[in-house]
Amino acid sequence: MFDLRSIVIGTVLMLRKYTCINITIYADSNDEDFKNGILALPVIGLAVGFAAFLLLTLRYVYDGFFISILVLCLYCAATRAVNLTDVYRTLNYIVKPKNQSEQIVGTIGVVLLLLLYVSLFKVVSPPAVILMCVAGYSNLMVLSPIIKRNKEFTSVMKHCGRYHVIAAFAMSFALSALFSYRLVISLALTYIVSGLAVSLADKKIKTLPSSVEGLFIEASQIIFLVITYLAGM
Repeated sequence: MFDLRSIVIGTVLMLRKYTCINITIYADSNDEDFKNGILALPVIGLAVGFAAFLLLTLRYVYDGFFISILVLCLYCAATRAVNLTDVYRTLNYIVKPKNQSEQIVGTIGVVLLLLLYVSLFKVVSPPAVILMCVAGYSNLMVLSPIIKRNKEFTSVMKHCGRYHVIAAFAMSFALSALFSYRLVISLALTYIVSGLAVSLADKKIKTLPSSVEGLFIEASQIIFLVITYLAGM
């Protein structure tokens, strides 16, 4: 199950799916490779978060608002804004707009997310930004068993098993404890809040759209940053 070749191929698949890194694979891939690659998501999130952290440290030298905008641009470039695009698609899926003018709901949702990111990047501690993406990608795995509805159209969540959830918990909490024990509390509260919200929403949703995973990731990251800020961590 944990063949090294399969893990490497799976990691490349995840990099191509969630980042701007587009590596060509000269080998056939299968579902098992994809499942093993999911385990690399927290590490990929850590890399994106660390890059954002390095840029965020400049806020102590330059204007904090300007640096926050640069960090957001870096985040969007590193991830190709793929999750933000999914937020737009998911909100429009929920509203089911009948014409193009009604698609403004998705646009407003994305704009609000961007404004929240800029505001939070300016006030949260740099270590929280490092762990932001770790929390988002890990929570995608953690939420998978909570959802009882049809996950056929999802790409990651339908492949998540028990070992994915255990790995997500272990890696995210270990990384949080490495930086600050207070961030462990923020991470735990993020899992609890998002888990309760998804559990309640799951009762009203018959089928999950493929784009819902991006919504879960972005929402988890915002929840984590908000809790961290409110707790003064």
